[in-house]
Amino acid sequence: MASDLNLPESLYEDYSTPDLPVHGPASVAYWIQALQSHETKERALLILSQNKEIRKDLAPLLWNSIGTISALLQEIISVYRTLSSPNLTETASTRVSNALALFQCVASHPETRKQFLKAKLPLYLYPFLNTKDKEKPHEYLRLTSLGVIGTLVKSDDPEAIRFLLQTEIFPCCLTSMEVGSDLSKQVATFIIYKILLHEEGLKYCCVLADRACDGLRCCLPLWFGDRKFTSQLHVRSSKTPISSS
Repeated sequence: MASDLNLPESLYEDYSTPDLPVHGPASVAYWIQALQSHETKERALLILSQNKEIRKDLAPLLWNSIGTISALLQEIISVYRTLSSPNLTETASTRVSNALALFQCVASHPETRKQFLKAKLPLYLYPFLNTKDKEKPHEYLRLTSLGVIGTLVKSDDPEAIRFLLQTEIFPCCLTSMEVGSDLSKQVATFIIYKILLHEEGLKYCCVLADRACDGLRCCLPLWFGDRKFTSQLHVRSSKTPISSS
């Protein structure tokens, strides 16, 4: 569905690097276990994130292995204190982005998506979306976090849409559209677009019409006002009737 807005597919797939050794069950188990060790964690994050499309069962393996999600979460939280300072390094940003890529893997899999939402793990990404720093390390975290959220809305799972609305993803997207790179703005726009295709998303915007309209007017790309785009949106909406309840 990324093609709806001509988003690069690399945000959602094609992280594979065939020369890295994770093809066999023993290799996958080894690198997952390596996430628990400080000495091997950085390498494990890199290898698993780059090969997450090769092993279709990687998400359940990550979720069900003891301590793995906690290890990923610790990696993500570790840079919070540097978000409001110039002390965030590209090395640290890359490590966290690799952990976020594994979160994206879990969020995209139908067997683990509901548990991912139930644990409220997307909330740990919001600090990266709310930062207004435009430096490369911050932007990398912003874009990777948007990729995780984009994966959730791409699934068209009503539970995911409901969770994102209840946890105020709209302001996070608007911030990203205001200060992010062109690619971040595209992904944030895609997230809002997908949410607006759901009835609950439209109701949310109607309740917060003034705030939403002001924010969208300032931040949306100019092509959102193009007649070709709006006509396509009307066609899409007409195919999905909204109940009056």
